[in-house]
Amino acid sequence: MTAFAARSPALSAELMGAFYAEAGEVLSDLGRGVAALDTAPAGAFAPALAPLSLLAHRLRGSAGLYGFSQFSALCGLLERVLDARPELPPQERAEFVALLGTVCRMLEASLGTLRAGGDDRDLGQAFTRVGGTAQLRALLRAAPSAFTLRVPAHAAPDSDSGAEEPGTDDTAAELRRFVREQAEVWDYFAPEVREHLAALRAELARGEDGDLGVMFRAAHTIKGSAYMVGLNVLGDFAHGAEDLLGAVRADALSLNAGVRALLEQAADLADDLLLTAEGADPSGGAALLPRRLEHLSEGLRRMAGGEAPLPPLSAAPVALTPAAAPTAPAGTDAAQHTSIRVPAAQLEGLLDQVGSAVTSRARLSNVLGRLSDLERSMSDSQQRFQRAVRDFEERHLNPDLVQREDAAPGESHLTGQFAELEFDTYDDLNILSRSVTELSADFSEVRRNLSDTVAELQDENERLGKLLRGLRLAVNRTSRVPFTQATARLKRWAREQQDVEGALPFDLVVEGEDLQVESSVLQRLTGPLMHLLTNAVSHGLGSAEGRAQAGKPARGQVWLRAAESGQFLEVTVADDGQGLDLGRVRDRALTGGLRSAQELGRMGDDEVARLILLPGLSTAAEVGRVAGRGVGMDAVATAVRQLGGELLIQTERGVGTAFTLRLPTAQRIMDLLQVRVGGPESPEVAFALASVRALRDVPADEVLGEGDERQVPFEGELVPVVDLRPLWGQPAGEVRSCRLVFLTSVIGMVAAQVGEFGELVEAGVTAPGLALGSLDYLSGLALAPSGEVRPVLEPAGLRRLARRPQAWLRAETAAEKAPLRRLLLVDDSLSVRKLVGRMLERGGYEVRLAADGQEALDLLHLDPNFDAVVTDLEMPRMNGYELMEGLRSRFSTASLPLLVMTTRAGEKHQRLAFQLGATDYFTKPVNEPLLLRRLESLFAPQDQAAQVRAPRDEGLEDRA
Repeated sequence: MTAFAARSPALSAELMGAFYAEAGEVLSDLGRGVAALDTAPAGAFAPALAPLSLLAHRLRGSAGLYGFSQFSALCGLLERVLDARPELPPQERAEFVALLGTVCRMLEASLGTLRAGGDDRDLGQAFTRVGGTAQLRALLRAAPSAFTLRVPAHAAPDSDSGAEEPGTDDTAAELRRFVREQAEVWDYFAPEVREHLAALRAELARGEDGDLGVMFRAAHTIKGSAYMVGLNVLGDFAHGAEDLLGAVRADALSLNAGVRALLEQAADLADDLLLTAEGADPSGGAALLPRRLEHLSEGLRRMAGGEAPLPPLSAAPVALTPAAAPTAPAGTDAAQHTSIRVPAAQLEGLLDQVGSAVTSRARLSNVLGRLSDLERSMSDSQQRFQRAVRDFEERHLNPDLVQREDAAPGESHLTGQFAELEFDTYDDLNILSRSVTELSADFSEVRRNLSDTVAELQDENERLGKLLRGLRLAVNRTSRVPFTQATARLKRWAREQQDVEGALPFDLVVEGEDLQVESSVLQRLTGPLMHLLTNAVSHGLGSAEGRAQAGKPARGQVWLRAAESGQFLEVTVADDGQGLDLGRVRDRALTGGLRSAQELGRMGDDEVARLILLPGLSTAAEVGRVAGRGVGMDAVATAVRQLGGELLIQTERGVGTAFTLRLPTAQRIMDLLQVRVGGPESPEVAFALASVRALRDVPADEVLGEGDERQVPFEGELVPVVDLRPLWGQPAGEVRSCRLVFLTSVIGMVAAQVGEFGELVEAGVTAPGLALGSLDYLSGLALAPSGEVRPVLEPAGLRRLARRPQAWLRAETAAEKAPLRRLLLVDDSLSVRKLVGRMLERGGYEVRLAADGQEALDLLHLDPNFDAVVTDLEMPRMNGYELMEGLRSRFSTASLPLLVMTTRAGEKHQRLAFQLGATDYFTKPVNEPLLLRRLESLFAPQDQAAQVRAPRDEGLEDRA
């Protein structure tokens, strides 16, 4: 099944039927056209290829859109050889026609397989087996000047897929020698590999729902790390696993049970390699390890190439020795128990601080005991007061009882005696008054004691807070290790690159090696740094010829700098190479369906540079052994986000590129400034105190600009202002003064407009995780003293948000409240019309279809009330360019948005489209989220305007 069919089973039958019908019709036309070439005159041979090329182009786009990658690739090969329009002598012309016939027959057979419910994953191999590749190569050798094409990847021999064959007798010795000689490196390398193997296994356990990106990154990182530290045995083996996952990611294979089982075997064997290196006996014994390695490497290669899998490795049963039983726990312990050397002076300081903390706790216990005594005194006084009040109530609220007591025998006689002796007599009011006076004195004493005790408790709490802060800093220093523990490994890799044949010589300059970095951060930082160094050497420095033309020295320079700024660690990898080719980045983002031409046109250079962080985007001309797959920078960005940090890119063409990793030094506890987004009931957020420059209450008329481009003067410069209220769904009403938090970052200052300034707190901070990792302005999550979670905002992300807020903010419900939009979809392919039409309908649009430009023009003449047109370029009768020219020449459709959707990604095609009035430009296969996002942004201003006008109209009606 295709990728689309798997996503939408209910639509598969109808859509697949349309594709099969269209593909069958196109192949019939191709077959008749190829058969007619045998009798075509010499002068008419090349012109007869043009309509066949258009048919191949049309079929290639449809197959790619439906996820048939191998079918589409073979159509692309047919299109390229037809586009060459070769002028050939009779013998070579006959061979050329025979090649075309072979391609058409293979496509017809593959279409039959697809109709029967099969797939096209073996089409490339089948084309080679029937001699198609041999025909193509023979034709290229016979007439090399007639063609300017490259052999396709699926037909070329796979020179980089097989792993280097390890030695048959010294594999275990090589692994163990590496651990002995590189013990310091192994302490970081082995846990990292095991972590990626665990991630690979976790996704494999999810079956076909496993995250292919996580698995591919795991294999890619293991491979790159192994090569960089010099453990080529593991690197070559992981390379084979990466190739297999790459074939799955390219839809040449599916993640079926066979592929998953082979990858699980690969993960087990990688674990055994680590165990062997650490001196343990793996499952099956170290003697069988070379055979297992060779057999499984060949199995990975064959499966990645679409060949039949190897039979299981047959071997005599190996008896496990007693030492072999605990190998798995030993490996686990090796990964979990990493030791850190701590100076004795630091330990003594920690013990002193712990002693002070014990003393402080004893003082707190004493104060709490005094509070308990005061609580008992308060309870006794309360009971006395209650008795006095109860006696008074009984005498004056129960008169019958009082009369009976007055009439008691002997009472009047005693009272008379008191009078005769002139004793003072006390009535009930006197007694109550005296009791209240005594109780008031008691309460005053308790209040005074309570006030003194609370003050003492507050002082002790402050002393304990200072003590805990010092203890936290001391523990952080204890867990830190010198940055040299990472640079030693990177320097070794740099030295080894000098021996690589054909590699450009370079010097690695390291600065800040004495900096102390938290051990857990350094372990997780080494992998991203290796990716960046590989990127600098493979892409950044450029070629020797290019450096000579630019006047640069033949020997390149790569810098690795580490510095601490406030509560942040900044690590920079820079090179003196050619800088990023932003034009190529734009082209790759467009052709890969990651961004549209209009989006790319609005981006600044810094935003275009950050596109290289997208998965699958690479500017390399071809895939190499350690670069060019479009996964390295994605892995770096993911790792940095998981650490709660920020990856910054600075590049200048012809000068070089610098990547800066900005990470919080206190990964667990930070000093934060809490603020409220809007009014008293609005949410609270926080900023790292180290990034706060100043707090200001600025009159609204001092803020320059309007809307999304506001700035405020601060210390001689204009600082962009970001209003946090829309970000959290709060109404952005007018205010007389703006409360601004001025924040610093490595890319400049930004002012965050908030509702209320809050308190300074010390709180635990965690990274945002994968679910929130895409929010560029969120650096972490903090647990407030009240128990609520506070978002911690990143100043650099807020600054980018200030530059282009429409890329981050979405209208609340404008699209939902706006009327249903009507779209006209124009494409000569029936399957494309049905598939893209369903995409648009799922997005909430009403869609009309047209088979070519002429039909679309006729529809718009009868019914011009469409909100936008989505059109292909290459169509019969009237193509997309002619359609755009016709629409722009009419008054009723002159301002109608026109979106181009085509397989042509060339600059000349885009330039002509925009000259004729195109609103945006997409490449096929169409990325559904991108298409719907661009349409939403296209209509959002109109919907918002309508939403704003509606209340005014209602108010006018009410007043009338």
